[in-house]
Amino acid sequence: MTNESNERLLYGFDPLCGWCFAFGPTIDAIRAEHADLAIELRYGGLVVGERVAPIAASRDYLRSGLAQVAQRAGVAAGDAFYNGLLSEGSYVSNSEPPCRAIWAAEQVAPDRALDFALALPQAFYQEGMPLDDERVLTTLAERHNIESQRLLALWRSGEARTNTQTAFIQTRAAGFTSYPTLAYQQGARTILIARGWLAPTEAVAQINNLRTQSASRTSKQTPFC
Repeated sequence: MTNESNERLLYGFDPLCGWCFAFGPTIDAIRAEHADLAIELRYGGLVVGERVAPIAASRDYLRSGLAQVAQRAGVAAGDAFYNGLLSEGSYVSNSEPPCRAIWAAEQVAPDRALDFALALPQAFYQEGMPLDDERVLTTLAERHNIESQRLLALWRSGEARTNTQTAFIQTRAAGFTSYPTLAYQQGARTILIARGWLAPTEAVAQINNLRTQSASRTSKQTPFC
C-alpha cells in the first residue's frame, strides 16, 4: 500500500523492556507488510530514578518475567544474558544511557536510528551486551553504518542528556507510560493498537484494517489520547 496520507505508527519503547524485546518480531512483520508506513519511537524511560540499580537486585524478577515472555511470545533471552550480565550482577540497569544513544543516533543518522534502536534490546537480551558501555555502542553503531565516533561524542554531551530527559517528559505526557505501546496516527487522529505485547499476525491485521476502512468507520474507533 502506498502511503499517500499523513499516516505513521508511534511506538512506545524502552531498550531494557523485556516485552519490547519480545515485540521485535512484531515490528519486523509490520515493517515487512507496510514498508511505506513510518514508525516513530517514543521513549519515556522505563528504568530511571529509584528503579536504577545493579541488575542483581532484579535477578529473580527478570528470570520470571523472561520465562513469561518466552512462553507467550516464543522469544527467549540468550545464554550470554543469563550467564553473563544477569549472573555477574554488577551491570547497573538504567534506561537513560541507551535512550540517550537513540537520541544521538537520531541526530547523526536519522534514516538508520530506528534500526539502531530496535537492535538495543536484542543486543541486551540475546548477546548480553551492557547498554551503557561505549564499546557496545560503537559496535552497534558500526553494525548499522552509523559514524560511531560522532554518535559517541554526542552521547557524552550535556545536550544529549538534556534532550533525552525532554523526550522522557514529552513521551509520558503524550500517554506512553508502559511498554511496548503501539498507536496508529493519521492526521490529528491517534488510535491505540496495542498496549503490551501483540502477536505479529494480529498487529499486521489491525494495521491493515485501519489503513483500508472508511473515514466514517475510523472515526468510531476509541481514541488513544
